[in-house]
Amino acid sequence: MWSSPLTKVAIVTATGVLGATLWIENRLQHNFRKQDYYQKSLALLHKYEPAADFLGRPIYGGKLDLTDDSKFRVELIKATVCIPLKGPKGKGVLHVLASREKLGDRWDIDLLDLEVLNNKQRWTFYDRRLTQASDHPSHTLETPTDNV
Repeated sequence: MWSSPLTKVAIVTATGVLGATLWIENRLQHNFRKQDYYQKSLALLHKYEPAADFLGRPIYGGKLDLTDDSKFRVELIKATVCIPLKGPKGKGVLHVLASREKLGDRWDIDLLDLEVLNNKQRWTFYDRRLTQASDHPSHTLETPTDNV
């Protein structure tokens, strides 16, 4: 069955294509995880104590879904990203809205929502407009009180 030279070429080619695809996906994930919109968002999440109440510590950011426009969309000056989260107590999603003045500038985090999957709650815990409007250093907007 595997003795045909054409079959061997097809298997080697398919293996090479699969390997290259996995390598490219891994490099893309690595590059996007290094971006400000990913790093800054997770840093703000780790400072937000209610996240630990719902998900536990440590909280890990997962792979981005690069194929779904509703979960990952990065344009020149605007980014909308959904970062899957996993902690010892449960899973969630960090919804990120980020922007920058022009290409090449660092990303600013505009809005962060935490979605807890096991109780289907979602709320905004960071809004840059509110933190810029006041001198108060708190980034917390609200915390759901039920199901803690």
